[in-house]
Amino acid sequence: MDKNQSLKLAAVIFGLIALLHLLRSIFSWQASIAGFNVPVWFSYAAVVATGYLSWLMYNSSKK
Repeated sequence: MDKNQSLKLAAVIFGLIALLHLLRSIFSWQASIAGFNVPVWFSYAAVVATGYLSWLMYNSSKK
């Protein structure tokens, strides 16, 4: 697997994570980690961060 394919794969993975966080924020799904309830606003921040990483890696794979 070359560099461009690896970057595209990472872009897809980050894109899926962004999509799942977006769905969580839209449908107000509850998430808890070790008994700690994760607030929904965290998913808004995660959508922005992982979406940006996905876009960045996809654009890097074209170069």
